[in-house]
Amino acid sequence: MDFYLPIADPGESPIAASFVVGEVSTEGDPGRFLEAMTSTWAYEPIDLDEAPGVRREVVAEADAQEGIELASRRVDYVAAVPGDRGRWLTISFSTMGGGDPNDDLSDATVSLFDAIVTTFRWSSE
Repeated sequence: MDFYLPIADPGESPIAASFVVGEVSTEGDPGRFLEAMTSTWAYEPIDLDEAPGVRREVVAEADAQEGIELASRRVDYVAAVPGDRGRWLTISFSTMGGGDPNDDLSDATVSLFDAIVTTFRWSSE
């Protein structure tokens, strides 16, 4: 649905981070979907503005064979769309930090991303 990239003024370096907002549809019991996310893919249960969901944070290692030169830190959120059974909002973040996915810049950008997502509010307008 949306793709977000940081920008910088001329002469400055942009932060190596981005996030994507998407939508997933499922059939069946939403509770079973969340259970599968937590038991199979190690997501943690969360609430996003009182909507049930999950969050996962992982480090994806570099893979020279795939042309991926640096490791990245990734954070994924999946939350139920209120009032629409089977629709889920996905928000996926990735950063390389300052070249190390576990450095202070990575920590700061993950904290900023978490602040953005956890202050998200649903609107019916």
